[in-house]
Amino acid sequence: LLEFRKTVQPKIMERLRSNLCWLDRQTASCREVTRPKVEGGWYAVLKVPEAVSDEDWAVDLLAMEGVLVHPGHFYNFPDEGHLVISLLTDGPVFREGIGRILAHISKSS
Repeated sequence: LLEFRKTVQPKIMERLRSNLCWLDRQTASCREVTRPKVEGGWYAVLKVPEAVSDEDWAVDLLAMEGVLVHPGHFYNFPDEGHLVISLLTDGPVFREGIGRILAHISKSS
């Protein structure tokens, strides 16, 4: 297994970097959503308007857009306005999901 990681790790790292780069390009033009600095891991945090609870954002995105995100309180954020997304998602699926998230939040704000 340790030897196999040499094959898998670079592919995972490339997907994480690619998805994070795509996310940054998309959020740059969306004033309602920003991305705080990534401190490591396979997830990114989206800072979203606090007018709606994180849980309501997550439920609405799943029900209305078919996109799964985690509310910030799952990760012990003490206040509202945080959604957590996986950077491991396959590239085309990730890009589609980010597009849906940003469009939904923009039209709901």
